[in-house]
Amino acid sequence: MSTLFLASTPLHVFFSLGLMRGPFKGQAHTLVLIDQRPGERDYIAEALETCSTSKVRVVRFPALKSIGPARRLLREISDFAAALAPSTLAIGNDRRTEFYAAVRGCPGARRTYIDDGLYSYLPRQDAQPVWRQNLSSWRRRLKYGLHVERPSEIGGSQAVQDAYVLLPEQVHSGLRGKPVQPLRPEWFADTWVREICMTAAVAAGFDAARCEAIRLLLLLPHPRFLQAYPDLRQRIEALARTHAERGDVVALKAHPAGGGIPLHRQLSVPAQGVVEVPARLPVEVLVPLLSGALVVGTLTTALLSMVSLGNRVTVRSVLPQSARGAGRRYNDRAFAVYESVGIRPIDDEARA
Repeated sequence: MSTLFLASTPLHVFFSLGLMRGPFKGQAHTLVLIDQRPGERDYIAEALETCSTSKVRVVRFPALKSIGPARRLLREISDFAAALAPSTLAIGNDRRTEFYAAVRGCPGARRTYIDDGLYSYLPRQDAQPVWRQNLSSWRRRLKYGLHVERPSEIGGSQAVQDAYVLLPEQVHSGLRGKPVQPLRPEWFADTWVREICMTAAVAAGFDAARCEAIRLLLLLPHPRFLQAYPDLRQRIEALARTHAERGDVVALKAHPAGGGIPLHRQLSVPAQGVVEVPARLPVEVLVPLLSGALVVGTLTTALLSMVSLGNRVTVRSVLPQSARGAGRRYNDRAFAVYESVGIRPIDDEARA
């Protein structure tokens, strides 16, 4: 028995760790990173490669480019999957063409969907009508020479047979009706998973030993969001200042797609008592390492990861009122998912 994991984001890699120690424990594991840009690093994958207790094979495939090279790359993925002949093919995003190339190589493998965060519970904001989906699939089939589905709901393709998600009762209509199992916190509390996460943190330049002392973890939105909503920036600054003045260790994590803008240019925060989590380190790495912390963020899947898998953490959301209500349906639905699992909005600094 063996499992081939296809991951296009660090979140998929993190959830794969839990599956390796849960339902697929004892199997041979191969982690394939797809859609990799030049110079792009995945710290969890690097930890798997360097950790002495890891027996996970890690393979990287670059991003698809022009038609000719893309077709050759997809054939390479198909041949790789065929040679491996896994019993299970696990995918984090079934809109990826690479997934269908792997299916072509191992059509008899069980096809499992790995949670892709909020998109597992809400339709994509760029969702298209069925006829547009079918047209897109037809055009991609002509372009790449293989059958490709483009479901509006991630995980909703016919190719996906079952799933492991954070919130089985909350999945969108594309996953309902399929066998859906929960990702269980004990899988991620496993000693091996903790070791991999600590190694990944060190590789990113973060002292994982400090996690036990963190009392407030602030997950920052994209810098453009902070600029658009000064009231939100001020509330986050006030939260950091209030907790730092109490003597708490405060950790801030910038948005990974923030373009590397230094933290001091995004926020005005105290110099003492504040530590920075590297932006490119998946915050999920901290899930097995935090204990007793308050985690506050905006529209991010990490809040669901923390509340579902974290160890004695309190999770709260924060969003300016102007980002909700009329014309903000996606935001409202996301916060409804949060509130259904006990992630309440943080009203003011005193309540924090």
